[in-house]
Amino acid sequence: MTNPKAIAPGPSMKARAANAKFELDWRRSGEVGRMSDAAHPAWAVYDLDRLHANLAAIRRRCGPGRSVIAALKGNAYGHGAAPVARALEGEGLAAFMTGSFDEARRIRSEGLRTPVVMFAGALPEGMADLVGAGLVPTVVDRAGAEAAARAAAPGEMAPVFVKVDAGLGRLGVPLEEAETFLVDLAAMPGLEVQGLYTHLPFGDARGRDWAEQRFAAFDALLARLEARGLAPPVTQAGASASVAAGLSDRGNAVCVGHLLYGLSPFSETSVADLSEYRPVLAEVGSRLVQVSNHPQGSDIAIAGSYGIRHGRRTGVAPVGAAQGLARPAPGSRPEALIRGRRVPILAVSLEHLTLDLTDVEEAEAGDAVLLLGRDKEAEIGLGELAAWFGMRELDAVLALSGRLAAHYRGAARGATRI
Repeated sequence: MTNPKAIAPGPSMKARAANAKFELDWRRSGEVGRMSDAAHPAWAVYDLDRLHANLAAIRRRCGPGRSVIAALKGNAYGHGAAPVARALEGEGLAAFMTGSFDEARRIRSEGLRTPVVMFAGALPEGMADLVGAGLVPTVVDRAGAEAAARAAAPGEMAPVFVKVDAGLGRLGVPLEEAETFLVDLAAMPGLEVQGLYTHLPFGDARGRDWAEQRFAAFDALLARLEARGLAPPVTQAGASASVAAGLSDRGNAVCVGHLLYGLSPFSETSVADLSEYRPVLAEVGSRLVQVSNHPQGSDIAIAGSYGIRHGRRTGVAPVGAAQGLARPAPGSRPEALIRGRRVPILAVSLEHLTLDLTDVEEAEAGDAVLLLGRDKEAEIGLGELAAWFGMRELDAVLALSGRLAAHYRGAARGATRI
């Protein structure tokens, strides 16, 4: 396989200047209203060692000769696209892929050399912006390809990826038209097809059977392109679900999101063993800002809606729906960790969490409240937290993303806050 880093050109001088201005504007906007943790104690901790360990596990699964593309869409699945990209730079990835133009420019402004490929989503009129920013657009039709070619600097080629719809039915060049489409693009001046990919996700055993059939159809397309000398340097069909389930395909790369962040792509746990992957979101916490004692007979909620009939000691932490927590699912009994013990969550309001401290009499204002993570011997996992609030793990991570002070930790990397 040709080295993808040698394929995709770096951003032009004009693109680098535009990205530098974008980065300055972004940093200035981020400084507005920044507060200390004490002013609003609510945080999320992302473990970069787990990120690297998950990547290593993915590579073991794929075996030698298969490149890895890191999916950074959705703000790196809620983990922060730029911090994740910085952590993975130097890992020899084939590319970063994202659907957000702003996130892609931010990654470019970091000075990273790993190519940044945009998932399909731009109109033909937007191709000039993508190419001008030093990004690699995905094209799904001739109009988009022609627009990308026109955006190339004089004497240069605009790099593109092509997405094929191999059966999902959502987006891409129809599989039966893809070979002819690639032939046309090969003859188009100013255009260089650097990658060809498809997306075949599945969540259960039935979906796995479907994916195997569609992989075979995409493999047949790749075989025909290889025979004609038209196969691009990067070809990809494998993703988190197929990597975990042990499916193979003819492509020379995999694009992983869920597994990279330690999240399950499955709705059925029996599809694959995911025990070697750990969630990168390692901790979600706050602190008690008030502790109160309520004697028997007192009412600490509107019309007694908390259901308390006896004296109770309660605490309040400044996190709630505004910080991404959902109201507890019916029948669930969510808990938090305080001083190494589990305590019941009585209620989630817009900006506050009310906790039952009856069994932690020594609790006081300033004590850490962990909704996710380990405190002494007690631990709450991401799956447990998500289930309490009626969400999938990914949905829980996305709900919290950008709403809490984000800290990144990892061996030899120290800790950073954004």
